[in-house]
Amino acid sequence: MIEKLLIDLKLLGALHYYQSLSEDSHPEDLLKNLLQRESDWRSDNKKKRRLQEAKFPYERHWQSIDPKKNPKIPFEKIRKYSQGEFIHHKKNLCFMGAPGLGKTHCAVAIGRSLCELGYSVKFTTASQLVSQLKEAQESLQLTKLMDKLLKASLLIIDELGFVPLSDHDARLLFEVFSKRYDQGSMLVTTNLDLPKWVQVFGSKELTTALIDRFTHRCDIYVFEGESYRFMEAKSAKARVAAIVP
Repeated sequence: MIEKLLIDLKLLGALHYYQSLSEDSHPEDLLKNLLQRESDWRSDNKKKRRLQEAKFPYERHWQSIDPKKNPKIPFEKIRKYSQGEFIHHKKNLCFMGAPGLGKTHCAVAIGRSLCELGYSVKFTTASQLVSQLKEAQESLQLTKLMDKLLKASLLIIDELGFVPLSDHDARLLFEVFSKRYDQGSMLVTTNLDLPKWVQVFGSKELTTALIDRFTHRCDIYVFEGESYRFMEAKSAKARVAAIVP
């Protein structure tokens, strides 16, 4: 146990010293506990760093989702992706539906869970990603940015479909989808059905090629129901009405 911890932590000096000790010359439990604390501390720091590097827009957890409010959405089934098995199969996920139904919430919850399991995650909106790609191209750093996007175990692209893209921007985003194809998993949230993605990318040929790659190994979930924000607004108005005559 102790030797394994020393090797895992790359504490080679301590390893050599430990191996030189006689069986009755050291307090085993104390040393084991110290090393375990060190291992836990490093593991916790790595998890915090992965969460920071993912750049989630806010903190979201599964516990704050009430499946009863929108029973048509299979939240329990979607939650299972937090275990990370789809990452090993390089599968993609697509959450499709109107705003306010929990698509981004689920994406963030999955991403955070995966960070805690040791996976690297990158979160961005479609518009933010396009801006980053354009800036990188102008500064001759596009290859470097692409490498970063490829290294992540999961790339989350949120809000695809809210802003139509120019031909140049569409081709930059297509490159991301194309390079990630068969290399790593993606999770896309969108307010548009797949046939309507042509409204975003413009070219029918480019859109068809992109969808073909993205959906080759992809689980698609259609979010149907009533907007959480709308439900909360109605609830707030009802509370005010009950107080103010």
